[in-house]
Amino acid sequence: MPRLISPRAGAVVAAATVALAGGLAASPASAASSGHVYSSGSGAEGWYYYGSERVYACDIKTDGYKAVTQVFSNDDRLLVTVTDTYNNGSCSWKKPTLFEGTHKIRACVQKGSAKPTKCGPKRSWYVD
Repeated sequence: MPRLISPRAGAVVAAATVALAGGLAASPASAASSGHVYSSGSGAEGWYYYGSERVYACDIKTDGYKAVTQVFSNDDRLLVTVTDTYNNGSCSWKKPTLFEGTHKIRACVQKGSAKPTKCGPKRSWYVD
């Protein structure tokens, strides 16, 4: 049997949708999220989300490589690496402590214990 949603619940869902859309429309710098980054060849996706303060790595291609998301300081010191090994619809994450300021993020792929390769360009964003 289908469930009916009360008018009040519908209003709450509508308000949440508007609030979410408003948050997504904000620039990454003002929201303090990095935006999504991809490896060259699109085997990996990564991002930092300010709401959960998590860095995500997603293996989005079944190709024998694992996904790697790296976060750097503004002067290119590696701060955190997150690895996701399975293209299974789930992502891996870590919750690092990032200081206020400009950071850079990129997504790469990695075969075994080799150095990450096919890295996409670094994207800068500001954590406040």
